[in-house]
Amino acid sequence: MRFSLAQCLTLVLVVALVLGLLTNHIVYKRQINSLRTTIDDSRSVLRKIEYGRANLQLLSLNPAIWNDRNCSQFLKHDLAISILTHWREQDTIDDAVGQNGYALEFARDALSFFECKSADDFVGLARSELSVDPSDELPVLVSELNDSEYAALDDFIRTATTETDEGG
Repeated sequence: MRFSLAQCLTLVLVVALVLGLLTNHIVYKRQINSLRTTIDDSRSVLRKIEYGRANLQLLSLNPAIWNDRNCSQFLKHDLAISILTHWREQDTIDDAVGQNGYALEFARDALSFFECKSADDFVGLARSELSVDPSDELPVLVSELNDSEYAALDDFIRTATTETDEGG
């Protein structure tokens, strides 16, 4: 069986087109997966921002909740986790909100409900008063801080509480 030059060139063209289409499909699939991951990450950050903001709004609408033992234990716990989240993801949160310093402003507002001015105070509260059950993540999160993270958290809290003391 003999093939003509035109048949060979047609076959090469078809194979090249199929390979090109497969390559484009793989590239587009990777781009779509990357976009999905980025969107999921953005949604996660936005959920964290909104959850923290919702807790603060609840407290501003009904400050008596802070003194209600049945409600406040979980509210304080969630607010403390939000403070840690805003500290850890400060730049990402500021970028997502579009406001430089938003994470620090949130921490200032949230820390105004706690009697702590440093990481020592915050960690002490997190390990004792703010823990809601034995398998709680909050005491573990603060216990696993290394020295540089602890210093950064202390700086974050001191900056937020100092701005509160100075009036904003």
